[in-house]
Amino acid sequence: MTAESDWQIVPGRAGPLTIETSEAELRQRYGPSVVESTRIDIGEGETAAGAVLYPTDSLRRAEIVWQDSVNRRRPARLILRGERTQWKLNRGISLGTNLQELERLNGRPFTLAGFGWDYAGVITDWKGGSLDSSLAGIKLYLDPGPAQYESKPYSQVLGDRDYSSSLPPMQQLNPRVGTIFVDFESH
Repeated sequence: MTAESDWQIVPGRAGPLTIETSEAELRQRYGPSVVESTRIDIGEGETAAGAVLYPTDSLRRAEIVWQDSVNRRRPARLILRGERTQWKLNRGISLGTNLQELERLNGRPFTLAGFGWDYAGVITDWKGGSLDSSLAGIKLYLDPGPAQYESKPYSQVLGDRDYSSSLPPMQQLNPRVGTIFVDFESH
C-alpha cells in the first residue's frame, strides 16, 4: 500500500518527486517494472527524454521530462493525461475535474484558450481567483470530449484566442481537465 501523500501534488513536489529526483531513485523506490525510459510528447511534434511511472496503469500513470537527460535526473515537468488519475492537486483538483467545479473553487470565472489547436483548452488566467497562487507552476488543459467536437457550442469557442469560462458555450460544454502539466522550478 502507498500513502495518500504519494499521489499529492504541491508546489515543488509531486508525490515522491522533487527537483532532485532521478530515474534511478524512482526504479529503487517503485521497482524496475513500473519505471519505463522513453521519449515524452511535449507538443507541436516535439519529444524529450523522460520516463513513465506505471506505464500500463491509467490511474497511476505519470510522464516525467528530465532537465538532465544524460543522467536522467532533475524533473523539468510531470505530465498527467487521461480521464481519471490517483494524482491530486490542491483542493482535490485532478483529471476529470470540470470547468464549473474549477470556477466554484476559484471563486470566479477564469480565462482559457479556444479548442481545436495545439494549446487547446489551457487555462491562461485565473483572474485573481483563489486558484491563482495555489496552482502556480501548474497548467490545466480542459477538453469537452470527442462527442462535442461537432457541436454548435464547440464551434463557437475554437482557435488561438482566449475565452471566458463564463461564456454560454463554455458553460454548455463544461469541459473537463484532460491534461495536467506540473513544472518544477530550477534552483
